[in-house]
Amino acid sequence: MGTVTTVRFDEELLKKADELAKIERVDRSTILRKAAELGLRELLLQHALDVYRRGLISVWKAAELADVPLWRFIDILKEREIGFKTSEEDLREMIEAYL
Repeated sequence: MGTVTTVRFDEELLKKADELAKIERVDRSTILRKAAELGLRELLLQHALDVYRRGLISVWKAAELADVPLWRFIDILKEREIGFKTSEEDLREMIEAYL
């Protein structure tokens, strides 16, 4: 069981959550938990892409930060037309991970 926390939502957002909950035949809390999880995953990915794009971290570290496998992060870079920069550090981290 998770930790209980309090969050304020706009009425319009809650109305949409209720509509989706009815369609999915689940309660509002389930929909809001799923939305929070999806949103947080997207925020982590956006942050990882941003710091990688600025050259502050390696591709390996960016994948870890985004909580996705390295191969998936590289695919995302291609999909979003973000240049894939392979540094000596990246190569070393990849080799160490597979040994």
